[in-house]
Amino acid sequence: MRKMGNPLIWISIVLMLICGIQFLTTTKPAKAELQRSQYTMVAHAYDWGPAIDQVVIRVGTPMKAENLSKDSFKVSNSNTYVESTPREVTKAFLSDAKGNPTDSASSLFITLDMTVGPTLNAARAVAYQNDSGLSIKTKIQFDIQQQQPLYTAQGDKIENLNPVQGPADPLTPQADKFSPERQFTYQDKHFGAQYMNYTSFSPANKQKHALVIWLHGAGQGGQDNNLVGLYGTNLVDLATNKFQKYFDGGFDILVPQARTYWMDTNKTTVGNANVQGGLGVKDTTSEDAIKQNSRYENAVKALIQSYLTSHPNIDRDRIYIGGCSNGGYLAMKMLIDDPDKYSAVFPICEGLLDKNVSDEDIQSIKNTPIWFTQSANDPVLDPQIYTIPTYKRLIAAGAKNTHFTLLNGVYDKTGNYKDDNGQPHEYSGHFSWLNVLDDYPATEFDGTQTKNSDGTDTTVFSWLSQQKKSTSWK
Repeated sequence: MRKMGNPLIWISIVLMLICGIQFLTTTKPAKAELQRSQYTMVAHAYDWGPAIDQVVIRVGTPMKAENLSKDSFKVSNSNTYVESTPREVTKAFLSDAKGNPTDSASSLFITLDMTVGPTLNAARAVAYQNDSGLSIKTKIQFDIQQQQPLYTAQGDKIENLNPVQGPADPLTPQADKFSPERQFTYQDKHFGAQYMNYTSFSPANKQKHALVIWLHGAGQGGQDNNLVGLYGTNLVDLATNKFQKYFDGGFDILVPQARTYWMDTNKTTVGNANVQGGLGVKDTTSEDAIKQNSRYENAVKALIQSYLTSHPNIDRDRIYIGGCSNGGYLAMKMLIDDPDKYSAVFPICEGLLDKNVSDEDIQSIKNTPIWFTQSANDPVLDPQIYTIPTYKRLIAAGAKNTHFTLLNGVYDKTGNYKDDNGQPHEYSGHFSWLNVLDDYPATEFDGTQTKNSDGTDTTVFSWLSQQKKSTSWK
C-alpha cells in the first residue's frame, strides 16, 4: 500500500485548492439569471411640464455601491416625436423601487439621475398637440448599457447589463400626496351631462384648513389628472411646505379636470359625450359662445359643494379659486356669477373678454380680493382686451383690494436654464402662471413691490393666505 506522505503537505494542497476555487468564484461574472434587469422611468414636475429625470434599474440580485458612479451606464432615449438622444447621467446610487436613496449596504435597485431642460424634448413626458388641444403622454424608450463592472452583495462581478423596459408609464412620486383620481358627473339643466375627473390634497392635521380650487389651462384637459393636470404646471408644489406654511393649518387643494376645456360652450349630445380636449366641433355662434358661458361652471360648483360637505374642517371664510388661461377664465366667471362664494380669487392670464364683463359685474365683484397675473407679451390672450381693462375698471369703481402683476416676459429664475448667450431661458409669454406657482415676488401694476409682515416680498400666495371673507357655501 502506497504511503500518502507528509499529511501536512496534503492539508496545504487542499487548502490551496479551496482558496483558489473561492478566488475564482468571487471574480467570475455572475450567471445570466442574476443579470436579468428592467428599468422604470420616474417623472418630476418642472416649469415647462413633466420630464423624465430618473430611471430605476432593477437587477436580479442585491448590488453593492462599490464602483457605482455616473459613468457606470451610458443612456439614450427617444419618445414618440424625437429620435434617439444621448442623456447625461449626473448621479448613480442605490435606491428603493421609487428612486429614493437608501442607506443599505446593498439593494436590488440602482437609480440614475439625468439632466433635463426646457429645450430637451426627448425628456418630455407629455407633448401638447395643437389639433386636439390636449397634452398627450409620449411613448418613451431608453437604451441603457453598462460601461463599468459592478459587484453583487456576494462579490460576483456584473457586466453588460442592458435592462429592458418595465412599466410603460413613468412613476409620478410628487403626486403621491394627492388622492387617487376620481370621477364626478353632473346633470346640467341647460348643457346636459357633464363629466369630470378630480383629485385633491388635504394636510394631515385636525386643524381648520383653507381650500384652494385650481382650474387648469386648456392643455391639461382630458384624462390622467396626475401626469397632465398636477404635473403640467408644477401644481404639485402647492402641497409642499413652501406654500402650506403661509396658511394657518395649511390648505386643501381641489383640482377638477374638464373632459374637454373650461371654455367649451357645447351642449352634451350622444355624438360628443366622449370627446376629449378640442377635438370636437367648436361652438362659435350660439348665445353661450358669444357670452362665454361654460358648460362646466355649474358642474364645478356642484363638485366644490360636494367636497365641502365631505370635508367639514374646511374654513368657510377661507375659500379661494384661481387658475391659468382657460382656468383663469372660469375663475372669473364663477366669481361674477357667485361673488359671495369666494374669499379671494387669483386669475392668471385669464381668458374672459372684458367686453363680456358688464358694469353690474364690476360692481358685484369689486369688494372681493383679486390678484391678477399676466405677461405683457402674452401671445395667446392679449392682456389689452382681457385683463388690463377689467382691472382698470375695478380700480375706477373703487376696488380696495384688487392687484395686478403685469410681467415683462416670463423667464427662468432658478439660474439652471440659460439660452445660447448665457441669458435666462425665456418661456412663452403665456406661461405667467410660473410666477405664481414658483412663488416669485408679485409686484403691483405700477411695478412697486409690497412686503409681508415679516419683511419678505409679497407673493400671490402669501397675500392669499391673509384674505378672510365669509362665504355662502353650506
